[in-house]
Amino acid sequence: MQNVQLGIKHALAGDRGPVALLFSQSALRTKVGPASRPALYPTARYLDRPAPVPQDAQLREVLALLRGAAAPAVLAGNGVRVAQAYPQLQALAEKLALPVATSGGGKGVFSEVHDLALGVCGTFGRPAANHVLGQADLVLVLGSRLAPPDTANENPAVLDPGRQTIVQVDVEPVNTSWTFPADVPVVGDLAATLDRLLELGEQDGWISPEVHAGRTAAVTAAQDEHGRFDVDGSFSDASPVLPERVVKVLVDTLPADTMVTCDAGENRLFMMHLYQTRTAGKYLQSAGVGGMGYAVPAALAAKLVDPGSPVVAVCGDGGFGMSMNGMMTALEQDIPIVVVVMNNAALGWVYNGQGDRRITAELGSYDYAAIARSMGCGGTRATTDAEFAAALKEALASGRPWVVDVSTALTREHSFLQVTSPLAQW
Repeated sequence: MQNVQLGIKHALAGDRGPVALLFSQSALRTKVGPASRPALYPTARYLDRPAPVPQDAQLREVLALLRGAAAPAVLAGNGVRVAQAYPQLQALAEKLALPVATSGGGKGVFSEVHDLALGVCGTFGRPAANHVLGQADLVLVLGSRLAPPDTANENPAVLDPGRQTIVQVDVEPVNTSWTFPADVPVVGDLAATLDRLLELGEQDGWISPEVHAGRTAAVTAAQDEHGRFDVDGSFSDASPVLPERVVKVLVDTLPADTMVTCDAGENRLFMMHLYQTRTAGKYLQSAGVGGMGYAVPAALAAKLVDPGSPVVAVCGDGGFGMSMNGMMTALEQDIPIVVVVMNNAALGWVYNGQGDRRITAELGSYDYAAIARSMGCGGTRATTDAEFAAALKEALASGRPWVVDVSTALTREHSFLQVTSPLAQW
């Protein structure tokens, strides 16, 4: 039991994450009696520790750098989500007119309809995000290790410690200067640290209205020059449906408070690049490159945590094939999630990445909506934009576990290549 408590402590302390507890067979078979019972204490006492906050002197240094920079920017990672620091990030960005880009894992920690939002940066990032980060003289990194996909394979046009000041804030000391050297490494809980930054900013002052207006105008200009999230809004009769059109229908149809969970694969890359989150904290995706089968179990968990919000899992047919048993759990436990399957009868990222020599990338053609109905769930198959929009609305209104199977195009002209930054090829 003490090891279980230790595992809980590891899972919840510092850089939070999953912990594996391995018990030997002998431990499970051993008898515990009054004379051999280990001493047990309340678990809460092991976990009751104040959130670490840096010293005010260091935070005032950070504020001075942010006020004095000519073109500062924020790169926000999944650590913002772990700390639930969404309102603090938005408040700091608004006070200092800081443009906010996110890592792939951090997508959704800042509303992407906000005037200061740039979207995801890096290999599959938005051109405006990569441009603004690359032009920044100071980058405030919040809760990100700066993995290669977040910086377009460490392209100095996106992030360059040789010409940029990097301030990196993380609850885990080893994460600061993990891949890039930080000029100012700040160790602290993100929510508590940003709270204190905001307090000190109110005490010491922010920036002049003229500087604020200039920074805001620069963000707008960058978005105008390098493109926004816009996708053609008119319905298309094309069948199968283009993957970018699937994302457009999702943006136009889903309520603003919908929690979206994304699988690995080409479907996730389209979502990461094109889907525009409207509410901070309402987007989850697998953090690794090939974590297929993530979206459905993540959606089940999200619905249990927040039963009042719609939850939609977005999968490819490969990922759904690995996790469709989750719909049995959804039915048995009355967890009304909606699953959208982008069905192109292939592992799209693999298929389109192999060029002309394709190996084991094609899948069979299955009607996943019919499979869902055979389980007792709702299921609808769509082959056009309009059919998909109607099916999605029906699924959301049903209050039942539902699968919407969308027949999507499999072409190199509409593949992950179209959402890959040229900067990743340097």
